[in-house]
Amino acid sequence: MLKIENLRYTIGTFTLGPLNLSMERGEYLALFGPSGSGKSLLLELISGIRRADEGSLTISGKEVSDTPPHKRDVAMLFQDYALFPHMSVLQNIIFPMKMKGYTSEQIDKKVEYLIEYLSIKHIIDRDTDGLSGGERQRVALARAVACDPLLLLLDEPLSALDPDLRGEAKELLKLVKREGRTIIHVTHNREEIEDLADRTIVFHL
Repeated sequence: MLKIENLRYTIGTFTLGPLNLSMERGEYLALFGPSGSGKSLLLELISGIRRADEGSLTISGKEVSDTPPHKRDVAMLFQDYALFPHMSVLQNIIFPMKMKGYTSEQIDKKVEYLIEYLSIKHIIDRDTDGLSGGERQRVALARAVACDPLLLLLDEPLSALDPDLRGEAKELLKLVKREGRTIIHVTHNREEIEDLADRTIVFHL
């Protein structure tokens, strides 16, 4: 599914790599380590937000090192969820499907599935500004998986939540995992990835 060979990227005085990594389809991989160790930077390189200085990056057999983000079959859930504040919950969810040219029928069918699957039917017409942390995470996750990406990248997905919501959010990630999605989960908290990750890679400063 994912193969990284001799990937290197330098920003300021920090250099990530050379890094080699491979993942199987359906694997849930956790990247654990302190802030500043390069975990989120690696997600940005995989998603195409940043371009590596050296090395190759292959997704499902396709070399994507020079492929722009919107042409990579990858979705990223950011730490702050990055919902569009000028759009409703529904508009946020359908935005990536419209960008990829889904038909109205395809969008309606997918939305119907997502609102039941992620239990967000009751907030579908609301503005995103008034949502709780848990609701924002569900909407962001719905938007991320709407186009069935080959690879789902989670950047500190639970860190913005209150402690009492983290257990609920973790159960939500288990639900997503059971669909057989290929996932990379970045965290600095080992408790987040217990009972979730199939494999953990530790980053050091």
